Amino acid sequence: MTTVRLHLVGERIGPQLKRSAVRIKGKVHKAARGAAEEVVEYVVPRARDDISGAGRFGARWTSAFKGAVTQGGGFIKIDFTMGGKPPVKYWRVFEHGAIIKGKPMLWIPLSFAKDAQGLRARDYPGKLFRVNRVGKAPLLATGDPFAPKYFGKESVTIPQKFHLRDIIKDGAKQLKLFYTQRMKSDG
Repeated sequence: MTTVRLHLVGERIGPQLKRSAVRIKGKVHKAARGAAEEVVEYVVPRARDDISGAGRFGARWTSAFKGAVTQGGGFIKIDFTMGGKPPVKYWRVFEHGAIIKGKPMLWIPLSFAKDAQGLRARDYPGKLFRVNRVGKAPLLATGDPFAPKYFGKESVTIPQKFHLRDIIKDGAKQLKLFYTQRMKSDG
């Protein structure tokens, strides 16, 4: 068998290729990491705008949406979460929509019953009694003076309000553009 060795101005090509590969690997890694960070910068403000534009979702909700770039095991990973303190665990209800059923009823505070807002009917400080109405939702009210506080429903349908998956998918589509721009500008 015949061995062929290439030399360029007195040096073997192999070591040159290895140095070049190391240099390119670093450039590729730097560009990929930077592009991933750009995706986070692209997605997070759009997602937060989507959340705040969905209705009564304040700073607790918008600041809970976060993005982070991590790496390990040869991978660069982008994570999006709804963290926060306390964490917003039921955000998926607003991302996907849901039907919430009562056991047997859901008691929803009436808009004008300011003292019932944010309180479950069972936690209301005063004594409540049920008022059944023909053809209408039942009420929970206080006695002296009579003041309705909650109305009852067997279930409520919550429509999709957030579009976080779509925003993240759009960010993923931008990844190629961000990466290409970084490679052209030398990482």
